[in-house]
Formats: sequence, structure tokens, C-alpha cells
Amino acid sequence: MLTLTLLCPAFAGVTALDPASEAKLAAGEVILLDRQSARPGAVSVEGIADVKTTTDALWQALLDFPARLKGNSSVKSFEYYRPSTPTEQWGVWEVTHFGVTVMYHNHYLIDRARGVLTHELDVAQTNDLSWSRGIYAMAPSPNNPAWLRLSYAVDTDFGSAIPGFIKSWLAGQGVRDYLEELVHRAEGK
Repeated sequence: MLTLTLLCPAFAGVTALDPASEAKLAAGEVILLDRQSARPGAVSVEGIADVKTTTDALWQALLDFPARLKGNSSVKSFEYYRPSTPTEQWGVWEVTHFGVTVMYHNHYLIDRARGVLTHELDVAQTNDLSWSRGIYAMAPSPNNPAWLRLSYAVDTDFGSAIPGFIKSWLAGQGVRDYLEELVHRAEGK
């Protein structure tokens, strides 16, 4: 079971998984759970993975945003647009899929002590998204206390300018692909 904090209200509470989902996680698969968004028109999903690594290695993989360019062909660019601090980072992403490019600015809050990384769309910047918020939470895995359970819950309003099939991919297979690549980097594969 995984407790998610009120930093992302749509995902507050405990995520209980059935035995079949736990077995998939133990086998190294990423699972996706559809969520009901608190915001009309938004798409919400939670990706969960068990990661066979240390907390430090997982934090390093989470915060190495430029490394995502190598592992995900849809991510075309990433740049920091404000100086980083130990608890905050600001980055602009450009993602292209099916010929559609989406650019957005995220503000990240880092809470290492609680094992939580949150991001929210920086609406003071120009974005192709209308709204977005996400939370990564890490805790010991119920499958093996030497592993970490990583949950990434994201809630996004893509706006009307992005076709529905792109929204579905970004909120589904895009999250799965991203988490699989993140797990590989964190595990040193």
C-alpha cells in the first residue's frame, strides 16, 4: 500500500493493489491505473513500479531531466529556465509524438526526507498545456523491503488544441514508457 500526500489532492489517500498487480510489479512490470481527475476535461493516470535500487540512485534518476532525452524518443528538448536549488527546479520540455509538438514549463518541488517530488505547470510561462500537476512518491515495496515502490500520479488538462489520440498516448503509453526508462536508469541498466 502506498500513501500519497495532499500535495496532489486528486491522489490523496492509499493506493491498494490487487494480488495480480502486485505480481506484475514483482516481475518488473510497470502498471497504470486510470484516475478520475478533479478538474473537468483533464486526464489523470497513476504509474507504479518496483525499483531494485537505492533511494539515492532513484533520486538521481528522477532529477536527471536531461537524461530523459536519451531514453525517450518523444522528448525532443529540456532546458532549465531558472537556477536550481536543493528543493526547487524549473524546466521547459518539448515533446513530439505523431507529428504534434507539446511545450510546457514545470516547477518541481523536491522533498527528499518524505520521498516526494511534485511538479506543477508554471502558468506564468507560455505552455501548450492548460494545466498539469503530478507527484512522485517513493517508499519501501511491499514485495521486497530492499526495493522501492515508485508511484507517479499525474493530472493534466491538455486543452483543446491537442488531438484526443495524443492525449491518450501521453496519459497512457507515454507514462508507461517514461517509467520503464526511469527504472532502467535508476537500476543502472
